[in-house]
Amino acid sequence: MATIVDMTEEKALKVKDFEFTYAGADAPSIKKLTMPIAKHSITALIGPSGCGKTTLLRSFNRMHDLHPGNKYNG
Repeated sequence: MATIVDMTEEKALKVKDFEFTYAGADAPSIKKLTMPIAKHSITALIGPSGCGKTTLLRSFNRMHDLHPGNKYNG
């Protein structure tokens, strides 16, 4: 059974106007993403192939820092 989380409660993480651009790219791969992540909850990222799910997760743990020229904003 799924539980709906009250997002007015304390957040563990808040992503606001996040953008990510790969080195050498002309435009950001992720543009102006805003999303709260509730504390003490499970959050799933669901979407089609190529929509940025893995890019976002790799940005959270800074795996993109291993490749020079990648840019974060937000």
